[in-house]
Amino acid sequence: MKELKPIDYRLLFELMKDSHRSDRQIAKALGVSQPTVTRRRALLEENFIEGYTIVPKFGKIGFEIAAFTFLKSKLERKNGEAFQKLKDWYMKQPNVILVQEGRGMGWNMLCISLHECYSDYAAFMRIHDAELSDYVVESQTFQADLNPGVTIKPFSLKYLANLSMNDKANRPATTSRASTKGSK
Repeated sequence: MKELKPIDYRLLFELMKDSHRSDRQIAKALGVSQPTVTRRRALLEENFIEGYTIVPKFGKIGFEIAAFTFLKSKLERKNGEAFQKLKDWYMKQPNVILVQEGRGMGWNMLCISLHECYSDYAAFMRIHDAELSDYVVESQTFQADLNPGVTIKPFSLKYLANLSMNDKANRPATTSRASTKGSK
């Protein structure tokens, strides 16, 4: 896999701001040619872009609750049959948008799911707890109200374009440590 060049970071950030734009429009914003954007985008899509999607206003399209469920898994190995069953169960749930292993606050997994209403969420959790009791020891959920109201900062990846990572987009490409060791 190739190392990202500064133009690749700049292109990624432009795509995060608005991936709906044409390569020609993005090229103009970046100050490069359209064929450069097309070529670099193809490389990014192959190795660094998971996919393109929209971010809807969830509360306005019928989702009332975003549930952030913290879990303690019984599973020690991440490659066995039990782990595959856990993964398969989550993959079959269309309202689950992310399940990720992690660490913190005594939990080792996070599940993010969207629900039309509280009774939908409660039914999901009853099934979740019943069907995953062999794999999950304990869970606790933080529920966020998605109805229009008090949103402090709406969900969007466009904010990432303003991170200090933006410095990467303006730095010249560097060589790896391995290639510079012998040159001293």
